[in-house]
Amino acid sequence: MVGQTIGHYKIEAKLGEGGMGVVYRALDTRLQRLAAIKVLTAEGMASPERRKRFVQEARAASALNHPNIVHIYDIDQIDGTDFIAMEYVPGQTLAEKINRKGLTLAETLKYATPVADALAKAHAAGIVHRDLKPANIMIGEDGRVKLLDFGLAKLVEPEPGDEGMATLTEPAEQPRTEEGSILGTVVYMSPEQAEGKKVDARSDIFSFGSVLYEMVTGRRAFEGGTKIATLSAILHQDPKPVSESAPNVPGELEKIIARCLRKDPERRIQHMDDVKLALEELKEDSESGKLSASVHGAAPSSRRPRGALIAAGTILVVALAGLAWWLVNRSPTAPPASGPVLTRLTNDAGLTTDPSLSLDAKLVAYASDRAGQGNLDIWVQQVGSGQAIQLTHDPADDREPSFSPDGTKLAFRSERAGGGIYVVSTLGGDEKLVARQGRRPRFSPDGSQLAYWVGNVGGDPSVPGTSKIYVIASTGGPPQQLQPEFPAARYPVWSADGKRVLFWGLRSSSDRAQTEDWWVTSPTGGQAVQTQAFAAFRRERLQLPLGAYMLIPAEWAALRDHVLFAAQVGDSTNLWQIAVTADGQAAGAPQRLTSGSGSEMQPAGAPGGFLAFSGMQDRVDIWRLPIDANSARVTGEMQRIAGDAAPHIQPAVSGDGKKVVFVSTQSGAWELRVKDLDSGRLTSLAVLPSILGWPAIAPDGSKVAYIIDGPQRAIFTIPATGGEPEKVCDGCAAAWSFSPDGKKILFWSARSRAAGLLDLASRQTSEILQRSDYAIYRTRFSPDGRWIAFHARNRPDRSALFVTPFRGTEPIPERDWVEVTAGDSYDLNPAWSPDGNLLYFLSERDGFRCIWVQRLEASTKHPAGAPQAVQHFHTAARSMIHLTTNWLGLSVAPDMLVFNVGDRAGNVWLARPAR
Repeated sequence: MVGQTIGHYKIEAKLGEGGMGVVYRALDTRLQRLAAIKVLTAEGMASPERRKRFVQEARAASALNHPNIVHIYDIDQIDGTDFIAMEYVPGQTLAEKINRKGLTLAETLKYATPVADALAKAHAAGIVHRDLKPANIMIGEDGRVKLLDFGLAKLVEPEPGDEGMATLTEPAEQPRTEEGSILGTVVYMSPEQAEGKKVDARSDIFSFGSVLYEMVTGRRAFEGGTKIATLSAILHQDPKPVSESAPNVPGELEKIIARCLRKDPERRIQHMDDVKLALEELKEDSESGKLSASVHGAAPSSRRPRGALIAAGTILVVALAGLAWWLVNRSPTAPPASGPVLTRLTNDAGLTTDPSLSLDAKLVAYASDRAGQGNLDIWVQQVGSGQAIQLTHDPADDREPSFSPDGTKLAFRSERAGGGIYVVSTLGGDEKLVARQGRRPRFSPDGSQLAYWVGNVGGDPSVPGTSKIYVIASTGGPPQQLQPEFPAARYPVWSADGKRVLFWGLRSSSDRAQTEDWWVTSPTGGQAVQTQAFAAFRRERLQLPLGAYMLIPAEWAALRDHVLFAAQVGDSTNLWQIAVTADGQAAGAPQRLTSGSGSEMQPAGAPGGFLAFSGMQDRVDIWRLPIDANSARVTGEMQRIAGDAAPHIQPAVSGDGKKVVFVSTQSGAWELRVKDLDSGRLTSLAVLPSILGWPAIAPDGSKVAYIIDGPQRAIFTIPATGGEPEKVCDGCAAAWSFSPDGKKILFWSARSRAAGLLDLASRQTSEILQRSDYAIYRTRFSPDGRWIAFHARNRPDRSALFVTPFRGTEPIPERDWVEVTAGDSYDLNPAWSPDGNLLYFLSERDGFRCIWVQRLEASTKHPAGAPQAVQHFHTAARSMIHLTTNWLGLSVAPDMLVFNVGDRAGNVWLARPAR
């Protein structure tokens, strides 16, 4: 309908689509103002009940004159088209505002209070909204809150003689909604609504409680893998306590939420006015500072905490029974009388990470972006008083601090000047460069030496040549490499006597299963001893992911005979320890120290049973970068196009830039989805058995190819608008790209690590790119179909980009491969510009994973000039480097790049013995 005119409203753009109508932005040609036009769908036209509810929505909403309820301008029918003209509110929905970290207390009260006021007004008029959810709450560009879509509103029929009788906008004898019919959005329904029973204003109060819960925690109160599971949770389960997810939320707010979410309407808060008044009082107390001590904690910060700091607490609910085991290492002179005390040391909205404890446990050092410049600096904080000082001020990330044994100095990693290890006094002052390229330094027990490793944190840490360990004098000097015969080694930590160094290492690149382990060596050289720790990890079924911070030794000297580490169990990452004997052998089973539901990592210990650690939250979203793709000229700021509490991965954009396909867990299961970038409409295409979907979208956006992962992988295709999937290839491991005409697919054969070609009409396959010592990935057709780009492991420790002519079903000889990048870094995921003269890709050539571009000669596709950076991600808080390459996507449309980026937030906690 865009471009058409309905009455005096000229339709300009489609804004969205709901259960009863399509919403457009329109110009009121009489009053020269913008309006939102809701047009009843053709399906709804054929339904008298839907038409009736559509009209009822307009009447219900127009009867409510309230600043926080969208204003209805008109309701009409022209040429058989029913529509409502209403106030146009530019801005974001609350659903778009809420992220995985939740909102701050100030934001929560700022948005929730006017919603409560609007609902109280509606309830006083005898109107129940019945579909309250974050997507129906608009936050205008001016910050004003507007309640939308009374599309499921039901006029409550008062008893004869009741004062509410005068507010009815439908005759009192109108038919009621039948019991058993369920209207509304499942995850926000009240129990009585879920059962199809008659509802009243208390149903909205329950839904409001669900919305409020999501605002402060960043997650939904009730959600299951299916609608039935969600309805069952609403009827029979209580959500996790708010204090588990957001421990700094005031108790008064938690009580309000709990009272709103009571299953029995009779035990629920009975009137929305009461909710509004309670929120207003909290808002006043918060703004006056009365809540500051209990909400924001004692740790200072130069910027006000946001919802990330509130929601980050959800991952730090520690099972004290498990943590108590840590106290086997407590000081014998100060035995605790009870379980350990858990204290949140920092309360930052962004990323505060990498804690280190002084040996007397009086000081904690960490890296934080709290200064507000986007980078990490080193801070030192007194554990008792909460006072913190900023030690470094460089615009590059400074991180991974480590105390000297006497507590007077800190060694740390800095990204400045290409990266290296620096030492600074804990009282502040100039930083001294000690070693180039070094990472995660650790002082020896006598303070005379530093152990560290060199290498790239991205890619696969087990790939030979990617990492080496060194020892150097703490004042600087020539470094000594330890165990140079190891193809890969990193994360060294000292024993308590300083005579041994434990490290993660790969002894043989050809036998990873047997030689990837923790190893012990002398700092002066000699043969390394395998601890057999990984065998113990496997017996306990601890996952062995490739990401950073997993199963790496974090602390040994302070514990004497135990080593701290983080390990993944299911979807959670927790802290563990395992005994390592004097002769370098892992003894006994690993012991779990924490049992939070999120990510607890980077442990640091001190004698006497003290343990500091980071509670982390990662969010993986899909972004677009506005760009003139044929010139690589960036034309705007990055924009998030898919993201919430669930990860959204493996994006691919259609050639016209109108549709993006990706994999998401927003529904509770891995699901293939398509987003229309013009309308914002999301379409669910298929449920996947695992994270691996590897979707590709046809250049014209008409269909999507993806794989079903399992013992026998297979490629399926499905219309981008939804429909029945069709199996097109058995044994094909990934669908990399469609040909320009959409008739062929380049795919990956996992067994031979080769690239194959699938003809969709005949279903015939042929291998066209193969070499026994190369692994070939991400094959992409050029826009004219004459060339193929791909990346390959051309050396054991590197990945390079290649372009080759496409020869149909004929195998392409290696002599035709054009080397686009030299293979001296980790380059991956090539994507063509629309004119085929640029190749965009991800690269770790500058020590980070960033977006680069290489210009190609038009006729030969040989590289023309040096690669150029397009978009850097050089901070720990927003990065690609900690994302597994299986999650990453990069694709190109004429005016945008589409890709994955991870946002990381966290805070530091301390567990100490009770006195």
